[in-house]
Amino acid sequence: MPMAPTPHQASGELAFVDEIAVFRLLRPQPFPAVIELVRDAISQAYEQRHFKLMGVVTALTGPKVPSLALRSSMTREWAGAAHGQVAVAIVCRPEFIDPHRFGVTMATNFGMRANVFESEEAARDWLMQLK
Repeated sequence: MPMAPTPHQASGELAFVDEIAVFRLLRPQPFPAVIELVRDAISQAYEQRHFKLMGVVTALTGPKVPSLALRSSMTREWAGAAHGQVAVAIVCRPEFIDPHRFGVTMATNFGMRANVFESEEAARDWLMQLK
């Protein structure tokens, strides 16, 4: 069932579907705004005791791929919001996925289960296999 968005989340929607909280970016947003929106969705999922979150951010805009420093900062923020409890699967366009999965490695280092995918189906499958 969808939750009413907070004013900050007017650009996104968080719904709970079975065991998975699904955050969907509703309109194009730049990378810094998406970082905050996903962080807030992770916090809400944690507060609602939904420990699997799929973030669909295919509307992410930007002329260039984020730096490793920005990915590290983003992952640290998200890991803090997850409290070691919320597993996060991000769905984004392929050009935003680091071929070495740097963000996934950083998430592990920060105590968070996370992965990145090009399709919602793959993200959902990954989340569903988690215990």
